[in-house]
Amino acid sequence: MMGLREYHLNELSIAQTPSDPRRILPPIRAEHRRILDVGCGAGQTLIASTLGPGVEAVGVDMAPAALSLGRELDSRIHFVCARGEALPLPSDHFDLVISRVTIPYMRTRAALGELCRVVKPNGMIWLTLHPFSLVARTLVRDLSRFDIPRVAYRLYVMANGLTSHALDREFPCPFTGGRLESFQTRGRMMSRLTQLGCVDVQIETDPFFVVTATKNGATPHPG
Repeated sequence: MMGLREYHLNELSIAQTPSDPRRILPPIRAEHRRILDVGCGAGQTLIASTLGPGVEAVGVDMAPAALSLGRELDSRIHFVCARGEALPLPSDHFDLVISRVTIPYMRTRAALGELCRVVKPNGMIWLTLHPFSLVARTLVRDLSRFDIPRVAYRLYVMANGLTSHALDREFPCPFTGGRLESFQTRGRMMSRLTQLGCVDVQIETDPFFVVTATKNGATPHPG
C-alpha cells in the first residue's frame, strides 16, 4: 500500500505532468494575488500552478503530516491546520479560493459558506467535486471484487449524496468512526452557491466535475 509521503509526491507528479489525464489545475489569473487552497494536502495544486512572485498562497488541511511535507516542498506557501467548515482566516481576503476534491468529505453547505466568506467580493471560487457516476463506478468495482465492507461504504456514500441533494444535509458514516463523504449534483451546487451570494455559477461535468463562481460584489455575504 502506498504510504502518505509517496501518495502526496505521486499527486504532485500528476499535477506537474500536463499529459496526465488525471491532471486538473485552476485557472489562475494575473489579478489573483491572494490564493487559498482548502484541502490542500501537501500543496500539490499550488506548487504545480507555478505562482508568480509576490503571490500570497495559503493551504489549509486537516492532516499535519501532509502539511509538514508541504513545508518541505515549498516554503512560499503558508500552511494552516484547520477544518474547511471553520477556517481561521479573515473574511473578504482572497482573490481566488480553490478546493480540489475535498468538498465531498465535508459538510458541504458549511464548507461552501466558509469559502464564500473568505473570498473577496468579485473574487473567484473554483471547485472539483464527486458526481454520482464516480460513486456508481466504484460500487461496481467493489461488487466485482466481493469487497463487502467497501460495498457497504459505497452504499452509504450514495445514500448520503441523495440526502445532500434532497435535504441539503450530510451525515457521518455510522461504521467508519464518523467519516463523512457524499456525491454532489449540479442542481444542489447551483442552489447553494446562489443562496450564498455567488453569481456567474458555471458547472462542467466532462471530463471532471468542475464548479466556478464569483462572489457578488454588490451583495454583503450572508451571515
